[in-house]
Amino acid sequence: MKLGLARGESGVAGAQAIRRAMDVIRAIARLQRSDASLSRVAHATGLNQSTAFRILKSLVEERMLYYDEVARTYHLGVLAFELGLAAGGKSRVQEFYLPAVEEIAARTRLTTYLMARSDTEAVCLLCKEGAAVIRAKPIEVGQRLPLGIGGGSVAILATLDDDEIKEVLAAQEYDFDLFPGGRDEMARILDRVEGVRQNGYSISSGSVASGVCGIGVPVLPQRGLMQLAVSVSAVTDVVTPQEAKTIAGIIKSAIGKLPA
Repeated sequence: MKLGLARGESGVAGAQAIRRAMDVIRAIARLQRSDASLSRVAHATGLNQSTAFRILKSLVEERMLYYDEVARTYHLGVLAFELGLAAGGKSRVQEFYLPAVEEIAARTRLTTYLMARSDTEAVCLLCKEGAAVIRAKPIEVGQRLPLGIGGGSVAILATLDDDEIKEVLAAQEYDFDLFPGGRDEMARILDRVEGVRQNGYSISSGSVASGVCGIGVPVLPQRGLMQLAVSVSAVTDVVTPQEAKTIAGIIKSAIGKLPA
């Protein structure tokens, strides 16, 4: 069961309903690019389908979500966009890291991301496409991933202490089923965490999408900012271990140029 639902069980009914609705919204943000159907949303949140449907219907009525009647899938709606425009505080984070993200994309020719922790997930704040002939772009701005899935996400996870890592992974019982490695991915994530701690960067192959490799570097908090990582995505066949090390060095160099 997800941590959000467990917290809601001990609270008042209204608080539980809000937490369930937020779990559904986060699931839509994660799944809408592939298939945010009722069954997948219910599975991702641990809700039964009737409960998930009632929440989804209410969120559609409030314009927080949009329902595609042809594909029978849900997407973030106009209200979500409008609220995002009002959240001006986060824009300072994007502005601060944009020069580094652009430099990395230019030097590596790979699609580059700024990822931020959001509870047990990582959310993409910036995405700059590279100029490589064969490009890998498994995620987009605003998309969410479970912590540990993807290069930037596992780089963030590695900065947490071991007890918190166990709590985060345990809270994602349903989430890993939605990715290529399934629940077997947990053991590989722990190996990748150790790799980040030893080498200072992550290599995550095939966790977000088959045939895609992510290389991520955790970003130490600056000016009170949230837990962040910068990562790139590439086609697995074109990245050797030495190339991954070189790319990580480029990421660290670009981040190091930012004002303290």
